Amino acid sequence: MVGKQVFKLMSVLVAIYTLTMNIASAESIDRASIEKQAALALQGFDPTTYFNLSGATQGKTAFQAVYMGERYLFANAENQQKFANNPAQFLPQFGALCAHSLVMERDVIADPSIYTIEEGKLYMFVSQEAKTEWMKNSNKNLIAATKHWEYKSEKRFEQIKAKKRWKNNNTVELFTF
Repeated sequence: MVGKQVFKLMSVLVAIYTLTMNIASAESIDRASIEKQAALALQGFDPTTYFNLSGATQGKTAFQAVYMGERYLFANAENQQKFANNPAQFLPQFGALCAHSLVMERDVIADPSIYTIEEGKLYMFVSQEAKTEWMKNSNKNLIAATKHWEYKSEKRFEQIKAKKRWKNNNTVELFTF
């Protein structure tokens, strides 16, 4: 759990550093360079609209933001600013993976047009069937999905830490098993 928090903190610091360096190194960043550097998140859906009565809406390329290495589109400037003020509030749980697939210990990218909001949190699914299965017992499923997500997050953190350790160590180490 502590590793997950450290990983999140490090991710935020890297994002802030990267943003600061981009601003410092260029007076203006054009759309083409942003689109080349950051992958499109949520297939272009505006993350703030999931929480409106109108539901998920495609964003426009005129209103963009990059957060944690992913590029988000927004329907208008107001939504863009809402996201900028508190991005974590609008991001899907489990990194936009299908919540129900995590219950089955599989990592499957969700379809951002299939979702539910529970207790102010956004959960996405790969299919309508997966959503239906999730809804049958969402509390139990949330516990199982969270357990798998945290396990995978801890493994990712350990792998990043190991890569950094090996990268910083400029010696050859031999292993025989």
